[in-house]
Amino acid sequence: MKKILGFRQYLHSEKSYRDLVKIIKGQKTYFPPQEDFLTIVALCGDNPREFFERKDLRHDVSFYDFAPWEESARRVAEVFVKSMYKPNRVQVIHYNEKPLGLTYPLELLVHIANLLQAEHLAVSDSDFQLSYKEIRRVYDHHLSVADPDKVVITYPRRHPRSLDTEKYPINRWAMEDLENMYIYLLSDLNVLNSKPDFQSGLSITTRAANKLLNFENVGSWIGNLHMAIQVIRNKGHLEKDFEVKTNHQHESTINFEVQCAKIDQLYRYYMIPLSNIIQLAIEHPEKYLMDDWTKGKSKEEIEQVIYRIEEMNNRYLEEKRKEKIG
Repeated sequence: MKKILGFRQYLHSEKSYRDLVKIIKGQKTYFPPQEDFLTIVALCGDNPREFFERKDLRHDVSFYDFAPWEESARRVAEVFVKSMYKPNRVQVIHYNEKPLGLTYPLELLVHIANLLQAEHLAVSDSDFQLSYKEIRRVYDHHLSVADPDKVVITYPRRHPRSLDTEKYPINRWAMEDLENMYIYLLSDLNVLNSKPDFQSGLSITTRAANKLLNFENVGSWIGNLHMAIQVIRNKGHLEKDFEVKTNHQHESTINFEVQCAKIDQLYRYYMIPLSNIIQLAIEHPEKYLMDDWTKGKSKEEIEQVIYRIEEMNNRYLEEKRKEKIG
């Protein structure tokens, strides 16, 4: 299979089970194996074996339960590739019963793509913020512009940036912008000119890009950001202006604690504190922040939003520090 469509999924709720069924049923319509597509679900949480039996889906999937061994992403990829069967089915890899963050399934899918020598790898969140139809549109665009032997990464541009905001004490759009600033500062400030949508929930990389990716010692939540930094640092082409429509999000695994953990991991890995990022954002909001939430706001109002994030993040990290001491 030359083209892989990989989904990351945390199977734990009624909606996540519905999304899994959507992946299985949608494969033949949007990413059929006869067009050289291989669909893989990198899944943590519940073991879906009984669910497949109950819903009569067992002939639509090839299921691999590696969770009991709790092995590294590299090791799971190696065993999967050696044992893969019926590639015309959706390949479901259950790698752990506990959620391990976003980096592990991304690394797993990259290793698989490299071992299979796939020309292109798409990695999508399974919450269908982007519909199957939109994912296929992005993949087709990527294939039309990306030579597999050149370093290319494609990020679609959401319209709008649909985000779940229930129970969030901060502005998620602003938080995304601050996280993206790490990519700007650690790779290429020229990227700022168009403010790419790095966190659309979908990325597509070429074979050449996958070969250079290294996730060693990368925090559990920052693999996506780290991937973008590596590709841009290696003079890869960033395909960033293809626009997609989004579905409204009603559920997200990225809660406030996860977003604080992402900031902490970015600091630990790259040694750039959030306070430095925030200072730049406040001094030049037009340069670093997207106007889907800043438009019509005064500089003082923008500062209040940003300082609120800093305050809440510092409070979270202080509480975690006390828990470790205690």
